[in-house]
Amino acid sequence: MEDRDDRPIERETVVVDTGRDGGGGGGAIAAILVILVIAVLAFLFFGGYLQKAADDTNINVNVGTPKIELPDINIDNPPAAPAPAPAPAQPANQTGP
Repeated sequence: MEDRDDRPIERETVVVDTGRDGGGGGGAIAAILVILVIAVLAFLFFGGYLQKAADDTNINVNVGTPKIELPDINIDNPPAAPAPAPAPAQPANQTGP
């Protein structure tokens, strides 16, 4: 059996370790930004600042509902047919005298 260490190296694997476990932190940054945006919106909403802006616009929306008259509709249904009579009961199957 030959010794494999005498052959020249064909491929070499290089492992680069930067010292970071798992890498990245983009998810945490995105979560913090979402929480900040929600906090600002909640502050504006519950502080009444958004409602004050809506009150100051002085928009008058007076849309009258039109009067619609429809003719009376009479639907004459024929009387219901009488229910069919139930089938007579069959005698029980008896064996013996």
